[in-house]
Amino acid sequence: MNMPFELGVDLGYRRSGAADADQKKFLIFEREPYDLKRTLSDIAGQDVDHHRDNYEAVIKKVRDFFRVEAGVDAPGPSKLVSDYATFQGWMIEKKIHEGHSEREAVNLPTQERVDEMKTWVQLGRPEEYQPT
Repeated sequence: MNMPFELGVDLGYRRSGAADADQKKFLIFEREPYDLKRTLSDIAGQDVDHHRDNYEAVIKKVRDFFRVEAGVDAPGPSKLVSDYATFQGWMIEKKIHEGHSEREAVNLPTQERVDEMKTWVQLGRPEEYQPT
């Protein structure tokens, strides 16, 4: 568990009485069922979803959350998982070409990963990395 403070701030804001604060929606994940209840007593009354370190489950649950809560016209979970796997393969090859190990390529800082996602989309979502 790495964000109890941020979760507390979100919950506090939602209960603050500020205009539209009670309309705030958020998705809470935990690795295993009931992890949060063992360590965060104030979580009672919140829907918490678990993922068991399964990124495909996270993609599906986040996709469904955005579809239901925000009305986002999102592709199906299988398409999103496939696109992510394609991106991941492309990015790892690119990073290895740039001098990273495979392990380093998989564990990039978040902003660098987001930058690579933007590049991948701008390039038309290629299936394979082609050095220039």
